[in-house]
Amino acid sequence: MTDVPPPPPPAAGQPPMPGAGGNESKNNLGTISLVLGIIGILCCGLFTGIPAIIVGKNSKKAQEQGLATNGNLGQVGFILGIIATVLSVIGLLVWGGLIATGNAIDWTTTV
Repeated sequence: MTDVPPPPPPAAGQPPMPGAGGNESKNNLGTISLVLGIIGILCCGLFTGIPAIIVGKNSKKAQEQGLATNGNLGQVGFILGIIATVLSVIGLLVWGGLIATGNAIDWTTTV
């Protein structure tokens, strides 16, 4: 029984060999960032907005290195993540301001 050594890494400046785990895993970053950004705007705010920013940035880096082909999705997810984060922070500041001034809705009373 002989052990076959793994293939050598690609030379500097060359794209990785197909089937070596190159493009497949890195292309998911753009899609994940886009989904996180959309969910962040719709309902989850900071909880998915910040990860969308991080994953979107990693997707753009992977495209620059030639490891991914859908960096544009990562860019869109990055932007949506920023929007979701900013809207969440604004919402928290408004909510905090309303509570501090006593103008928040009192849900314990019945109308």
